[in-house]
Amino acid sequence: MNERNPAISKGVDWSLVWIYLLLIAIGLTAIFAATYREGDPVVQSFLRFKTDYSKQFYFFVIGAILALFILLTDSKFFAATANLWYVFGIFLLLLVFPFHSSVKGTESIIRLGGFQFQPAEFCKICVALSLAKYLSRQETNFSNTRSQLIAAGLVLLPAALTILQSEQAWP
Repeated sequence: MNERNPAISKGVDWSLVWIYLLLIAIGLTAIFAATYREGDPVVQSFLRFKTDYSKQFYFFVIGAILALFILLTDSKFFAATANLWYVFGIFLLLLVFPFHSSVKGTESIIRLGGFQFQPAEFCKICVALSLAKYLSRQETNFSNTRSQLIAAGLVLLPAALTILQSEQAWP
């Protein structure tokens, strides 16, 4: 008999997980095929953080750990902390101004050692969480102008900060 723990895998679309893993494998193979140099030790180059495919592999591992954390975390945690995540995302966007690095024409990246981080990408998740929490409240009536303005403000503040970061290099 094959019994699974329904508490962990409840609601997981396993076909989507397998498709995701297949896409990861295809992506890693493509990056490896495009950047591998003859004579490089394959296993050692995957374990070092110096090649594009090794970085992609480690980002996959980190993403898998985060996905497992999110899966095992009670969904009420994200609703309860959505506003804190939003404030943290805005804080990260503000950190770009004093600590930015110019990478391929954009000024919106923070370097942390060999790791490059673009806070605008993380802030998208924070904004979505906060907006979902605001719109799902019982007292929020989206037909009122006040509710619409608050929702627009939640979205437009990080958008304005992102635009101010010179997201695109202008010729």
